[in-house]
Amino acid sequence: MAGHPDLEPLVHTSVNEAVYRRLRDHLMRGDYAAGEVLGIQELADAFGTSAMPVREALRRLAAQQALEPMKSRSMRVPVVSRARLEDIRRTRVLIEGTATAWAVEHIDGDTLATLRGLAEQIGQSLANPTSVRDGLEHNQLFHFTIYRAAQSPSMMAMIESLWLQSGPYLRATRELMHSDERPTAEFHAAIVQAIEQRDAGKARVAMERDICWAFDKLTAHRAMLAG
Repeated sequence: MAGHPDLEPLVHTSVNEAVYRRLRDHLMRGDYAAGEVLGIQELADAFGTSAMPVREALRRLAAQQALEPMKSRSMRVPVVSRARLEDIRRTRVLIEGTATAWAVEHIDGDTLATLRGLAEQIGQSLANPTSVRDGLEHNQLFHFTIYRAAQSPSMMAMIESLWLQSGPYLRATRELMHSDERPTAEFHAAIVQAIEQRDAGKARVAMERDICWAFDKLTAHRAMLAG
């Protein structure tokens, strides 16, 4: 089983919630590979907690379809398949494109400045293979800043579940982000420009293009898929 990235002991806030959020973020960024088994006691030791909050966090993540139960009572990151890839791709395009269009009228000047800065950082990370992790974190923050601005808790719950399910695919595209196949256009800058122009339709299309790039590249690289 692979080692767990950057798992640090947790301080008490709500330990259950802290464990859940930490695991959620790692899954969203693709820190765990498709098919990887997450052991309860190993995670508990890494976080410096008992097994109970880890078990509860894994149960919540399984309910969001980010993990699947194993006979050993551990959880596994679902295996990548072509059908699953296409289903998540279509759903993300529909829901996240809509959320982006809804968000345009609610994004103020300060938020726009934040998005512009994040877009620049993401663009810089594409040219620097050593900054993959930073780029993924900035990418997550960029997207969720927009989606929160849509002011739809129901939509946010669906988007979070979709990102959790997308984690293994994001992991598989990391090497593409720093190859000759990386995006020729900076989609994030195009999204920011559309929001700045208050053009909801243009923002939606730019977001859809950003989402589709990684999924389409993975579909083309059939060796990465389980079938």
